[in-house]
Amino acid sequence: MRLAVLGALFGGIVFPSLAANGQRNPGAPTAPDTLLLATRCQVIDGSQHCILWGPSLVELIARPELYDGRRVRVIGFVNFEFEGDAIFLSSEDWKHSVVTNSLWVEAPPGFQSDSGPARKQPNRRYVIIEGTFNARKRGHLGLGSGAIERVTRLDSLPTVLEHQ
Repeated sequence: MRLAVLGALFGGIVFPSLAANGQRNPGAPTAPDTLLLATRCQVIDGSQHCILWGPSLVELIARPELYDGRRVRVIGFVNFEFEGDAIFLSSEDWKHSVVTNSLWVEAPPGFQSDSGPARKQPNRRYVIIEGTFNARKRGHLGLGSGAIERVTRLDSLPTVLEHQ
């Protein structure tokens, strides 16, 4: 019954956390977690499976287990430099080294730097980034709150956000 209700509510999106009989699979998200995930789905494939999630950075940091191994799209302030490739909640968090408010970013080709900041753009600005979230990988010295790997999108946001 619950599976049918969720299916009706979310257009048939399939959530592997629920078995065909509507029972929860061991280790799978709870019903409220599944509902949260349903609201964060950004792209659905032809089989009605979500293939891209849109949580906030706050959600990734607070509930990493929900998104571990999933493709995500997030917005934040990015910094690429030697031992410091990360996306932060804000430019202020980056300026003040609030690394718990950041995720390590596996830099795309051309963004790695031997020392100092990367010269390739976008760097040190607000961006939208897509990649696979890894809750266990925490970057240089384990300082981040997770990682975004296998980045497939990295685009600057309009400069109006950079001046806030």
